[in-house]
Amino acid sequence: MPQPGPGRGTTAGRMLDLLRANGTLSRVELAERTGLTPATVTHTVRRLIGAGLVDEIGPGRRRGRGQPRRLLELNADAWYAVGIQVDRTTTTIVVLDFAGERIAGVGLRGSGSGGPEATVAALAEHVSELLRGSGVPVERVLGAGLVTHGPQDRERGVLLTAQPAPEWLEFPLTDALAERLGVPVLLENDATAAAFGEQWAGALPTDTFGLVYMASGVGGAVVVDGENYRGRASNAVEIGHVALNGGNASCVCGNRGCAQAEAGPHAVVERALADDGLAARLGVRGTPDHTLGDFERIAKAWRSGDADAEAILECSARWIGRAAVTLVNLFDLDTVVLAGPAFATAGELYRARIAAELEERALSRALSRPQVRLSASTETAAALGGALHVLRAMPIDPEPPAATPEGAQ
Repeated sequence: MPQPGPGRGTTAGRMLDLLRANGTLSRVELAERTGLTPATVTHTVRRLIGAGLVDEIGPGRRRGRGQPRRLLELNADAWYAVGIQVDRTTTTIVVLDFAGERIAGVGLRGSGSGGPEATVAALAEHVSELLRGSGVPVERVLGAGLVTHGPQDRERGVLLTAQPAPEWLEFPLTDALAERLGVPVLLENDATAAAFGEQWAGALPTDTFGLVYMASGVGGAVVVDGENYRGRASNAVEIGHVALNGGNASCVCGNRGCAQAEAGPHAVVERALADDGLAARLGVRGTPDHTLGDFERIAKAWRSGDADAEAILECSARWIGRAAVTLVNLFDLDTVVLAGPAFATAGELYRARIAAELEERALSRALSRPQVRLSASTETAAALGGALHVLRAMPIDPEPPAATPEGAQ
């Protein structure tokens, strides 16, 4: 079984990233974009072709009087990767081929009130079913990216929080899932994964941006020059736990006035439950395992013209907008992306309100108008990012895929 490598700081890794992002490139274009010598590019490409990772597919357009450049592309079937996003209320699983194309996916209920052992067992079963259904042999799966809320210890593969229940604290998530799946498992923060997924699935005009992620809770990420800002221990940009001026709600982190406590889906649902008539009219239940479902009912009511639902969401969006101002001011950003299942229906309301807050309060507004965009893959960006993280962290020179005897299944 291949083991994940240290990342993409290598020559071959940079080339694989470029081919995955661009589809096809010539050797000359790889040299131009990496700054490497033609000889180094040629040698590295030869190794990648020999390893079964890259194919030469024929000539591109002729330039000048010379011979047309021969194009290269990734061998999509060389390896596959799985991305798993899970929190208390929602789970998304995707399977990507080596070129980063989604070939299968499913949305499921979250972990609920179950413990980590039961959750891991269920995740392994769903992943196995998805692989079988898509015809992907497990021996061709490079690994799985498990995407959760933070804070985390990514090296040990554990959560450093007792959420959603005490038994989750320091439970060996990645080891337990890897044992059941038979492939390596990498732990990643949901917002960080969503930012990475947005780079690949989105059409952003910049490689430096901030991201607000909202599922059951609220998180944040920052990408600088195409790389995720991780901080000291990969628990950076937790904007959901930034205390906001005027806020007073108690937060699960032990502080008061955090953006998540004032504006997250749970806070939105609590405001609806405070009005018995409104809660009954919207069908809001208020159970922790159905927070996103209740939030979605409120969002759909807003889409249908319900003024009370709109007022509740507007309150949340203003708080998120203030958190976004802090994010933009700290990192000198001019673009913020909104991702996560909570933005699936109400995303446009949040986008407009957050943009208004930034235009009024961001320090950089005099230089350029801040841009707020909805993710290209609002509900699945984190799972996509988890799988892409695995593809980027793979070893440079794995053995080429073994030949399958004719007629074998």
